[in-house]
Amino acid sequence: MLFIKLGQDASMIKSTTLFLLFCSFNIHASHAVSGTFEATKSCPAYISKNNKTNPDNLMVQPTYHYPIKEVNRVPPDWVRVEFPDNHNTLRWVSASCGITEYNERDTTRCSSDAGMADSYVLAMSSQSGFCETYGYEAGKPECRKISRNSYQASHLTLHGLWPNQDACGQRYGFCGVRPQANHCDYSPVELSPAVAEKLKIIMPSYYYGSCLERHEWNKHGSCQILTTDDYFTLAMRLTTETDQTIFGHYLTEHKGEVIKLGTLRELIATSFGKKNADKVYLGCKSGVLVDIFIQLPPLMPLNEPLSSLIDKAPIYSGRDSCPANVIISNFSKEAWF
Repeated sequence: MLFIKLGQDASMIKSTTLFLLFCSFNIHASHAVSGTFEATKSCPAYISKNNKTNPDNLMVQPTYHYPIKEVNRVPPDWVRVEFPDNHNTLRWVSASCGITEYNERDTTRCSSDAGMADSYVLAMSSQSGFCETYGYEAGKPECRKISRNSYQASHLTLHGLWPNQDACGQRYGFCGVRPQANHCDYSPVELSPAVAEKLKIIMPSYYYGSCLERHEWNKHGSCQILTTDDYFTLAMRLTTETDQTIFGHYLTEHKGEVIKLGTLRELIATSFGKKNADKVYLGCKSGVLVDIFIQLPPLMPLNEPLSSLIDKAPIYSGRDSCPANVIISNFSKEAWF
């Protein structure tokens, strides 16, 4: 665990630098950290430190303390701080504008604390595929009540936005929360009316009362720092952006067809870039497409485009769990049974 304090003692910086060189750190790589930045003067807070973009003229203010999420190098020239009062906006600020105290995250140990993710996964569903292979037979109300002409029957829906820790494997979840046996055993999730109305469309389980949103918030939302509104707004935006890609349009236009897995992989590469194709993977059950997963980075400003976020995401070692020929389910209960 590395502790650094800047802005007070030049000799301390020198000794810290020697220590880092001794330990063979890569000083040019960004580092995920946790700590605080105390501004000693007013300075601009940039979306991009390289392009100096600050469209809303956001500034750090003297004596204010800001949570630090990332540094550009060790010791840092720039720190990426969070503005909790601005919808948890993340911005780059020059390290010379204040006093920086942080711990570099130990990525070899699993932590059950919130905000310690080293990546995220956006999990989406083919609602029709989910209902055909599981949900309808299990009595899920969203599967029994949705009409085949509904938005959900033809478009990707939100399953969840999952913060991950590589050191935890599948165990990073329920941060400070006791797991419940049933989704609806958790307390209702508090959402603003505008967010709630949109979530009813993008996550039909919420509208029809099977409480997936409660499970997702308590298992995964508890391990990150956004409010309920911001968390679900971000997840819905990313789901909609995926649905509007060439890949997403293709799924909508080819319902009820059997498509070669290779064709879907080509569409993924076209939609997200060849270098990012391995960051998107598909899940099937009985040959039917059910899940679409996208690997994302640990730091996600609310308005950063999906294409940019995927560029920054680590490559996942997993693979598609689909056969060579994939069924794109049509929302037809008569055809299922």
